Amino acid sequence: MTRTGAAQAARAGEYGRSAMMRLSALVGERSLFDNDAYRRLWLARVISGIPVNAVVYTMLILVVNATGKSFFSSLFVVAYIAPTALLGTVSGVLVDRLPKGIVLAGTNAVRAGLCVLLALSTDNVAVIYLIAVLFAVGSQFSGPAEGAALPAVVEPDQYVAANSVNNLGSLIAQILGLVLLPAIFLKTVGAPPLAILCAAMFAGAALIFVTIDGLGGAVSSMHVSIDETRERFAEAWHRLTQDSMAYISVVILVLANTTGLVVATLMPRYAGNVLGVSAENVIFVAAPAAIGIWLAMRIVGNLSSRVSAWWTVGGSFAAMVACVALLGFVGPLGDGLQSLNPFGIFDPGPFGETSARIIISSMLGPVLAFSFTFVNIVARTIVNERIPREMQGRVLAAQSVLTNLASIPPILLTGLLADVIGVQPVFFFVAVGCGLLALYYAARNLAMPQPVRYR
Repeated sequence: MTRTGAAQAARAGEYGRSAMMRLSALVGERSLFDNDAYRRLWLARVISGIPVNAVVYTMLILVVNATGKSFFSSLFVVAYIAPTALLGTVSGVLVDRLPKGIVLAGTNAVRAGLCVLLALSTDNVAVIYLIAVLFAVGSQFSGPAEGAALPAVVEPDQYVAANSVNNLGSLIAQILGLVLLPAIFLKTVGAPPLAILCAAMFAGAALIFVTIDGLGGAVSSMHVSIDETRERFAEAWHRLTQDSMAYISVVILVLANTTGLVVATLMPRYAGNVLGVSAENVIFVAAPAAIGIWLAMRIVGNLSSRVSAWWTVGGSFAAMVACVALLGFVGPLGDGLQSLNPFGIFDPGPFGETSARIIISSMLGPVLAFSFTFVNIVARTIVNERIPREMQGRVLAAQSVLTNLASIPPILLTGLLADVIGVQPVFFFVAVGCGLLALYYAARNLAMPQPVRYR
């Protein structure tokens, strides 16, 4: 490279770092991106997260449009999450044993190949289901690896800030992957070109992951065979149960993400039956949720340092459950808004049925997004702080396994119930069920004699 080229590359790198620091300032954090390893990890997560969101959302839309039934969209989500039942113990142990950078690079390289296959098979529902299963296999390795990589590149006193900035990256990936790319491609050139673009992004993320300092070596030196993976996995779970706060945080993570999966699965049906908009356009109704996500990331650091972890985790989860329950009453709430007629100047009221329901949904969205984001940041930070680094891959894999296994029955059941009794009652029953389960586990934890923190 010539001196001019090197200088231009240096200026481009400095500009990119400055832009990322301005982004981090949105959530009140200004110093993390001075850390080159964290900056690369964050960038690679965003570059891989955009196509993950775009591909999974596109496959769901393709299935919904091809079948027209909520059950088949539920079946698609089950196909996406079911592999964790078989791979959870293996993936957690391997993530702890292998270099995180190699795991993440390999996973994204495989995803790139699957996107090429999707580009050739967008009209074949069976192949889409197969791609969903293989994508899920990759996610079972990448999710725990990304979570366990954080303590390798930042200091313990930066965990809350780093998890907050990670959620900012996830928000960017969701906006671009769920809103922008599908809106542009699915309404113009179609799904195949979108899949090819996603393949290129996965390949780029893979290259960045292998260059991150601190992720090139294994955290744990344990020697483990295939026969010993379950034993090692059980060892990490036992250590988790010794720490009362970490254990409850993982339980809350499971329940919160299970609820989120159910809501996301039913959202296309909710859009058409309740709001009267197409599945492709429901993302615009949900766009105000970005405000809630940003606010959660902005205040989580200050609030979590002043308020007990029990209150931050429990309170944010309770708010999330309440919002899901209120989605079950969007119809009556919309009717109430529709009937409003200030000063009698409108005849009929100023809002129609569709617009009233969209307004109510758009008001609930930011609160739901705030509480969901807040509980995820706080609970993951507790795991990062309280669980030994050499076990975090297994613990995070366990959380992913439990979330996905716990999600399969309600996703299938709610898909069937939504076709029979409607989406709104299903939202209410899901919220009540998850709330009762959280109360049960909290009460059981309080009844345990002298819970201790693992050291």
